[in-house]
Amino acid sequence: MAGEIILVVDDEPVSLRLTAAVLRRDGYRVQVASNGEQAVSMLRTLRPDLILSDVRLPGIDGLELARMVRGDPRTAAVPVVAITAASDPEDELLAYQAGCDGFIRKPIDTQTIGARLRVFLGNELQPAAAPQVPAPAAASSIPEPLALEGPQMDALRRMFLRDAIREVRRMLEFLGSGFDKAMAARLFHQWIGSAGALGYSAAAVKSREAEELLASGATPAQMGSVLNELAALLSAPREAAEIHVPEAILERLSHRRIALLGFEGEEADRTCATLGQAGAAPYLLPADEPADSSMIRSCAAVIVRVGDATRSSPWLAGNFTPPLGVPCLFAGTKEDIFALPARVQANAAEFLLDAWQAEEIVMRLSRVLALAQDASETAAAAPERRPVPARPEILVVDDDTNVLAVVRTALESRNMRVRCASNGPEALRLVGETAPDALVLDVNMSGMDGFEVLAAIRRQALPARVVMLTARQQERDILRGFELGADDYVVKPFSPLELVARLGRLL
Repeated sequence: MAGEIILVVDDEPVSLRLTAAVLRRDGYRVQVASNGEQAVSMLRTLRPDLILSDVRLPGIDGLELARMVRGDPRTAAVPVVAITAASDPEDELLAYQAGCDGFIRKPIDTQTIGARLRVFLGNELQPAAAPQVPAPAAASSIPEPLALEGPQMDALRRMFLRDAIREVRRMLEFLGSGFDKAMAARLFHQWIGSAGALGYSAAAVKSREAEELLASGATPAQMGSVLNELAALLSAPREAAEIHVPEAILERLSHRRIALLGFEGEEADRTCATLGQAGAAPYLLPADEPADSSMIRSCAAVIVRVGDATRSSPWLAGNFTPPLGVPCLFAGTKEDIFALPARVQANAAEFLLDAWQAEEIVMRLSRVLALAQDASETAAAAPERRPVPARPEILVVDDDTNVLAVVRTALESRNMRVRCASNGPEALRLVGETAPDALVLDVNMSGMDGFEVLAAIRRQALPARVVMLTARQQERDILRGFELGADDYVVKPFSPLELVARLGRLL
């Protein structure tokens, strides 16, 4: 049978996403959970064909999860396979005693994991025999690089390198005092598998050397030498030096829990990988997760997937009230989101439209969190807004005549009065003469650019809302615009429908 559902539970983000990618390659449908509590929540509505769970999880660990699965009549027959980076044979015995059907040691062999799980899904499954402990050499083998490419794998590689470099530097910092040997051993063992599978074989070999050196009772000087060599290998790949989001964004998202409701498959993996790379902690939850659940209350924000599969979600109902203090974002196609009733759209603090880029989700989520955290401060600093008339006046500023024509047509079709300016000085003159309700302002104009125009408007404390037009991959431009007082931004090439919607929310 093809397409069986596997629930993978692991608190190590790279390992979790890597395992999911491998199993999808092998034809399985995969759901992921980053802790035991999340897995238990998902099992309320999900009936997987097999659960593959790390043993050492925060909170509800893998063994307790197995006991809970066995104790629930709805899931009692679901095979549970334990995975762990530990080398103690007693762990395997404890796993079987907890009700696990199998036991796999990390690093996982990415070439054979799919076939190994197939055994537990067949009708020929027999009661577990006495545990067979693999030889140490097999447990330490370097996995072959995965024959997988694409944005998801690129994001995984960047996440792995960034996290591993940070941890190695932390180890070097505390090598003389406060060095956590148990944590270091666990990380080295994880990196053997992750680095090998992601194509960094030299870093995988060096991680195994560090693991063996640590186990032999190495001196701080010896450990320092191998750690510096490992840091050099992790920093060598081109993608290790890539900066995709500014540090200010990473700091704002660091360790913040983000709930993802109704996300599935590769889209879930891509979104989780993006948030993980930014330092956030994504939690995949069902689309009908109650707004007052403990998981939602522990999160800094909620992103709701809007689409056919989530139409019946209470979060998209007209009478739904978002939880106080937890901003909500809607993610989906323009057609799906803007087809929602206006009262439902109003529940969203932000929109993530179509196949959003990694930078887009991080930028908009960071902005939402900043506004939520500094609401009173922002309100005090913002210029006083005058009431918006039934037919608001919009000034569109761009040196591209084609853009001016497209935007004018889109806005006028929505009962907005439109004036146009093709350069900065003309825009400032019209702002002074007509006092528009809002501006659509291109950042990259020749001569006086959009930043200079925006700064001049804010110096005069004019109450107009400002939406920036910016090119893709210009995150620092977006941050600069917000610092100067912009209210929102739209990325070129843009949809007129999105621009109209964002302006409508500001007005």
